Parts: sequence; C-alpha cells; structure tokens
Amino acid sequence: MSYTLPKGYLSASQITKYLSCPQQYYREYIAEEKPEFKRTAAISVGSAVHKLVENKLTSILDMGELEEVELFNTTDLTPFFTDTDLEDQEPDYWTNYAKILYKTWYKEVGMSIMPTKSEFGFNSLVGDVPVMGYIDYVDNSSGRPEICDLKVTKKSKTENDARDSVQLAMYAITQENPCVRFDSVVKTKVPKVGVARYVYTPSELGYYVDLIGEVATNISAGNFPMTSPTQWVCTEKWCSHFSTCRGKTR
Repeated sequence: MSYTLPKGYLSASQITKYLSCPQQYYREYIAEEKPEFKRTAAISVGSAVHKLVENKLTSILDMGELEEVELFNTTDLTPFFTDTDLEDQEPDYWTNYAKILYKTWYKEVGMSIMPTKSEFGFNSLVGDVPVMGYIDYVDNSSGRPEICDLKVTKKSKTENDARDSVQLAMYAITQENPCVRFDSVVKTKVPKVGVARYVYTPSELGYYVDLIGEVATNISAGNFPMTSPTQWVCTEKWCSHFSTCRGKTR
C-alpha cells in the first residue's frame, strides 16, 4: 500500500503524537504550526548525558576505551546548553550535573556493559509502512542482545512501560530482536539507574504492526480528530495549541 505521510516515513515520536492527539499531530506535522520555545535545562542535560554515553560506548567498540577524565576532557558539553533556559544557573552547573548523571549510569550499567552497537539509525518497514529511527545501544551483558533506550528522567521506567512502548516495539520489529530494555537515569536527590526489560511475543509485535499501519492509513486519509478531553495532553499546560483548539472562544 502507498501512504501519504508528511515526512515520507513515520518515527516513534510521530506515532505517539498521533495516538495522543491526532489534531495536534495535524497542526505540527501537516500545518507546520510547531510552537517556538526555549530549550529546557532538563532536555539539554538529557542530551549531554546521551553524548557522554555515546562517546564512551564508541570508544569501547573502537577498542580504545576512554577513561573518565579523558572522556570528560574530549566531550564538549557546552553546545548543549546554548539557547537553553538555564533557570538562573551558570552553564557549568548543568554540565557538572550531566557528568554526575553519567557517572551514575556508568557505575550501575556501564561498568558491566558489553555493547555490540551504539547510536545507529535505521530506515526500514513495519509491515508496509516506512519508518525511521535511532537506537542508543545494543548490550549483550545479560547473555542475549538487548536493544536499549537510555532515558534521563524523574521516574524510572517499568516493565509495563517497556511492553507498551511504541518506540521499543518499533526497534524490536525493525531489528528482528524481541529483547528490549529501558535504562533510566533517574534524577532523584541521589541519582540512580532503573533497568526495565521486556521480551515481546510474536502476537504483541503483530499488534504493533497493525497499530502502526492503522496510524499511517489514518494520516494518509486525512483523519485528524480532536483527542478526548480526558487525555492529559489536552490541557493548557501541555498543549501549545490549546487556546486555538479546545480553549478557543466559540
């Protein structure tokens, strides 16, 4: 089947956006009404931690593993905090915080990790739907290759979160590997890492093939209804289109 998609493919974030609110998807991907906002410190910290992990794993795969001091000296984190709302802090405050979170990941995951791939993209099909995405790393330390997604978050992901993740399911389908994992670097007072594993059944992955196909079909057909008013995204706090959609004067 031929699909009409705004980018020619679907990503996990596009699918999640459509499932959360088809109308919001339309406004941002079809009408290109994406809101302009300053990058938050939390997003920048997450990107900085991802970069440190990526450089560490790349050095392991290249057989020239970087020690911590060298890793920090050779990874410039400053660009991640340009055009960022620093919340009245200096950039060094946030770069140091990113390093603390990286150290937490390394202590609880990185010291025993056996990476086979790191930070790689895919351009594939789920059923007959073109999809694209990027995978953080594949780890073989458990005795089987696990497709891992690194999160820097306030709350650890759970096994149910992994089971219900469009992102991880897409990874599993495109990589033909049902073993997935969330590694959550949790920003508690004392940072910690939560590891949530899941192994999809063929039936579960078949459901995601159907779901992604249905999303692609609806987008191609121009079906962009408003979401349920009970959805958490349908609030002024979480939707930048609220004032011209649910909240507009009628």
